[in-house]
Amino acid sequence: MADGGRDGVMEVAKHMGKSLAVSKNAADDMMRVLSRYEGEAPVFPLSSSPVEAEEEDEEVFAAAEDVIRRCNSSLPPPEMVDYLYAVDDAIAAAELGGQLASRAEEALQAAMPRLEEEVYVTVRRDALAESVAHLGVEAVAIEEVLKMEWGILDQKIRRWSHAIRVVVKTLLAGERRLCDEVFASDEELGHECFADVARGCVLQLIGFVEAVAMSPPATEKLYRMLGMYEALTDVEPELDSLFTGDARDFFSAEVSDVVAQLSNTVRHTIDQFVNVIHDESSRRAVQGGEIHPMTRYVLNYCGLLAECRATLDMVLADTKGNNDDSDDDEAPADGASSTPSGRCMRELLTHLLRKLDEKSRLYDDAGLKNIFLMNNLYYIVQKMMELPALRELLGDDWVRRHRGQIRQYETGYLRASWMAVLACLRDDSSPAHSRAALKDKARSFNAAFEELYRSQTAWKVTDPQLREELRIAVSERLIPAYRSFVGRSRTLLESGGSSSRHSAARHIKYSLEDLEDYMLDFFEGVQKFVR
Repeated sequence: MADGGRDGVMEVAKHMGKSLAVSKNAADDMMRVLSRYEGEAPVFPLSSSPVEAEEEDEEVFAAAEDVIRRCNSSLPPPEMVDYLYAVDDAIAAAELGGQLASRAEEALQAAMPRLEEEVYVTVRRDALAESVAHLGVEAVAIEEVLKMEWGILDQKIRRWSHAIRVVVKTLLAGERRLCDEVFASDEELGHECFADVARGCVLQLIGFVEAVAMSPPATEKLYRMLGMYEALTDVEPELDSLFTGDARDFFSAEVSDVVAQLSNTVRHTIDQFVNVIHDESSRRAVQGGEIHPMTRYVLNYCGLLAECRATLDMVLADTKGNNDDSDDDEAPADGASSTPSGRCMRELLTHLLRKLDEKSRLYDDAGLKNIFLMNNLYYIVQKMMELPALRELLGDDWVRRHRGQIRQYETGYLRASWMAVLACLRDDSSPAHSRAALKDKARSFNAAFEELYRSQTAWKVTDPQLREELRIAVSERLIPAYRSFVGRSRTLLESGGSSSRHSAARHIKYSLEDLEDYMLDFFEGVQKFVR
């Protein structure tokens, strides 16, 4: 075929591609291009002999007719470029007139469906792929996903979760409308073309979900996987409505399978999350009784899961039993707390509280043990108040009961740390209550208080409000008892003259104001010594 003929074919293809990709009236442009027989230069070379020209015309058209015929038969179809050349030759033959015109027009009528389908699908499929790429989603092999570092995978999952909604609700919906316009005269062909246009894009998106679901369960993936599950189930009905017949059955099955697989992976990841809490085995106590890193980690994740509670309910709905081995006997029987996500949150926190109780045994000092438990439970309850979704899942009763537990830890701390100190200040009211006994009591108090100051200034109560409440609780017991002791002691110790007054000052080392000032240093996490 002459170079000019090849150029003519390529111009037709280029024009068709351009109009399909960018025209606002793409359907009209395509039909105009496909139905245009006039205006194209003949592709047959000129001949000085009419007879020779006619014979050559017949020969070229016969070859073109054969290509078109084979496309519509059971024989293997020719390459698309050859098919376009054949159509271009048939257009030229129809424009020449004569005996070939009617045959050429019949060939063109037979070629139009294939031309529409092949060119339309190729151009629109490429345009759709380009649009998806602009959304930041690219084809990734399963093997690559399985080896991918979490930071990179996390970014890809976030892009996918945004892209899937745009692709289904905007891009594919637009392709469906365009296809309906272009193939208005042949709906069945239109359905087939749309399925061919969308297939690669949809399978790419589904394939990424499958790869993520196949990756090893990891707690950090849980929130992102729930986001993927929510996005996919959100667009599933709309995606299903875009297809018909076998294509609908195929894509519906593919989506259902990957949703089930993702759901199963989420459940396994939650089970692993529970195991991570249960199996935490470090034997080093947190310095100063501060909040354990595991507490922050679990609560932050519970907060994220609570935001996805509707999706989490869907995922956990098929789980047999509640998997709730908690001791939460007062858990509500209805409301959000009774939902699968509510039971999941209670289970996670029950395991956390058990582990914290286990960790508290690492402290030799009973007072510090209670400080540790109080710090961590206070943090948990405060997170409930800051996160309404999580509080709703746990319930107000759960919050009230554990607030009461904080008060019990406070009482346990006061008894463990201050009972012996306050005993030094107690009024025995007995005849044996001599000046020497008071001196012993004063010395014992001074030594005990200085030791508490040395140790408990290094303890850390993280929350400022709780820290202040605890100081007040100590002061409410210490200051009145010390005031009474000082009053009794000075009366007795100073009754012997100036030397006695000097002795009283030596044994009663601290004023009430001194003790109040010293109390401000407690629980700051910075060890100090009495000056």
